[in-house]
Order: sequence, then C-alpha cells, then structure tokens
Amino acid sequence: MKVLLTNDDGYQASGLEAIRAALIGVGAQVVTVAPVQNCSGFARACTFSRPVKVKLVVAGENPVYSCDGTPTDCIRVGLLGQLAEDVSLVVSGINHGANLADDITYSGTVGAALEAAILGISSLSLSQQTPTGSFAVNYTENLEELGLAYDFTQAADHAALFAVEMLRVGAPEPVVLSVNYPSRFAEPIAVLTRPGKRAYPVAAATPWADGEESREIYLFGEPDQGIPEPESVELTDVAALRSGRISISPLSYAFGLGDLPQAVAQFLQMVSAGLRDSHGYEDFSRGGSGGVV
Repeated sequence: MKVLLTNDDGYQASGLEAIRAALIGVGAQVVTVAPVQNCSGFARACTFSRPVKVKLVVAGENPVYSCDGTPTDCIRVGLLGQLAEDVSLVVSGINHGANLADDITYSGTVGAALEAAILGISSLSLSQQTPTGSFAVNYTENLEELGLAYDFTQAADHAALFAVEMLRVGAPEPVVLSVNYPSRFAEPIAVLTRPGKRAYPVAAATPWADGEESREIYLFGEPDQGIPEPESVELTDVAALRSGRISISPLSYAFGLGDLPQAVAQFLQMVSAGLRDSHGYEDFSRGGSGGVV
C-alpha cells in the first residue's frame, strides 16, 4: 500500500516520525509532505497568493518533503503535485495533543484529512493526548520540566494496523476518521464516538477604562484551564479518552440530504415556504432544482 503522510506540527515532529516508521514497518510505501513550521490551529487554511516552496529533505523509497504552506497545502502538493501518485490512503498526524469535540474544526491535522477526502482519498487523522492527560485547550506546561515526554509507540503501532485493515476491507467512498489516543492505555480498546460539545468560557466583560486603548483576551480560556464537556447520552470522543479508550469519530465535510435530522429538514421546509409565500420564490423543498426533501 502507498500512503501520503502529513501533519500540522511540522516535518520534524516526533509524532510524524513515529507513525512514519510504523507504517513502513507494516510494509507501506510512505510519501511524507509536511509543513516546515508548526501549523497547529490552521484548520483548512490554504495558500492562494503565492506558490508554495517544496523541498526534498529525505530521498529514497520513502521520501520526505517539507512544504512552506499549510497542512491542506501539503495534501494538495502530494496528490495534485504528483509527489504521491496512486496513493491508497492519507494519514495525518500523530498530532501532539488531542483533537476533540468542537476543537476539531480548528485542527490543521483534521483539516488535512478532510482535504484528502475532498480529493477522493480516505484518510486517518491521528492525535494523542498530552502526557499529563490534560483536556485544556491552551496547554502551556513544559513537559521537560515535568520530566515527561510523548511516547507515540502504542498509538503508532495501532494506527499502522488500523490503516492496513482499512485498505484490506476497502471503503465504499472516501471516509475521514478522527482517531484520538489517550495519554496512556494498558490495552488498545477502541470505541466509535461522535465529537463532543465544548462549553467555552466567556471572557470577563469589564468596561473600558478612560485612556485604555487595547487589552489582551484569551479566546479559548486561560492557559491550562480545563473545559468540561456537557453531559450527553451519546458516547463522545471526550468521554472515551476520559475512560482511557481510543476514540474513533467518523467525520464528514458534507451531509447527504437523506442524513438530515428531521428537525433540520422541517426547518428548511418552513424557510422555503416563507420565501415562496412572502416573496414568490420557487419552493425548493417541494421539487425545485435542489429538492431538499
């Protein structure tokens, strides 16, 4: 099998090196195209205004290229720039830190995986919780000072075998799976989950003082501030990691019309009826060119 590998932590990140070695170890040919610098939080940002610079840093059967663009750019470089032709799977990660709940929409790791699916290739987005087990959005502790370091061995071994099985079974259409590994686990127990819901803290709104011209605001809470997840009857990625299990969340960049929740379909019907009755527009919910339902 041939795999295109990327990440958002940069081409020299230890998480990338770990999964690259594990994929090669199970017989995969791995073409790596990863950012020159850390691109965490870049989501699906793209470079439009200039060409990206790509450099071969490791030659051979399993080449490594650095790219001065975003993780999404790296996917396009690999798949459209003919560096990784006939790829069977895209792997993004292993990210240093979990990508959970609503935070996945900000993740460059996840963004790259979504780009792969848009271009017709199934993908795995891989992330591992910090060694301290933190669920904070703004994680700032120095792991070296705490005598801790990431150990990606178990996650990389599991992810490489996961990739093998994905290709053996064969997906009926491009799929995106967001896989989050706990900081430590005795056995690789994996569960299917959905992304959880974050309850973000609201920054204190104090009146501006006379003469005050600027202020600094943490948009995702204070550094290392844990953000609890609201209770839910469904198993979420956050809940899975809290219990020490591997979370596997199927993602999508587009909903099929048949997959719309009934309440959403009803909402669209009511909007359509309002446009028709009040403004004379065609009722798209009843057989217009789109046909919502």
